[in-house]
Amino acid sequence: MVNISKTQFPKELRKKVWRRFYKLVKRSPSEETLVKNLAVLFTLSEITMLEKRLAIPLLLAKGLSYREIGRAIDVSPATVSFIKHRLTKGPRVPRERHSLYPPRERKRAGSSMGRDRWRWLDIER
Repeated sequence: MVNISKTQFPKELRKKVWRRFYKLVKRSPSEETLVKNLAVLFTLSEITMLEKRLAIPLLLAKGLSYREIGRAIDVSPATVSFIKHRLTKGPRVPRERHSLYPPRERKRAGSSMGRDRWRWLDIER
């Protein structure tokens, strides 16, 4: 898979991008023009990965196993599982972490180093 940066951009810009992509797909009268339009935006390897991911639900519907799908279109069983679970369960929500014990309050360590280490000698306070 392609490495991407984890820096997020604003939601408004993201919405505009998806609207523009939707218009590009909608404007394509045939499969050939759609592929040409996608070739402008994506590299050949990205288009291949998109095709493989779009093929997984079709092969799952035919009843093929994860291993058979992996051999047929050269994807890992983890990718097949990921696509299947995203289709059946919807978006993944992070779990809430629960502890058996309530969180402890952390005590501030004495200043044995740094600026305030000799403050205890101040008599004027």
